[in-house]
Amino acid sequence: MELRKNEIGTYIISEKAFKDMAAIACSSVKHVYPTKKDNEFVDCKISKAGEPLFTVSVRVKQGVDIVKLCNKLQDEIKEAVLLMSGIECKQIDIDIQGFETAK
Repeated sequence: MELRKNEIGTYIISEKAFKDMAAIACSSVKHVYPTKKDNEFVDCKISKAGEPLFTVSVRVKQGVDIVKLCNKLQDEIKEAVLLMSGIECKQIDIDIQGFETAK
């Protein structure tokens, strides 16, 4: 959990909330398929410095440029977390578990 203080009081952002933020961002990227249901494809740990550290396990559409797709996914997660929490991500690891074929 990430504890933040402001002039009015404190607030806590849980790892679950960070996972949800990342999962929402992933859903906006085409050709990315979660490996598990209910945001369990996103792992989040909070560093000692208070930064969320993500590992996202996905499958991708066969034939896409994986490097471009991973960069897009990292950018989307970073932006979503910053917009929703005001906290900047320093580490977002993408774990490609396999490929989805066109049906």
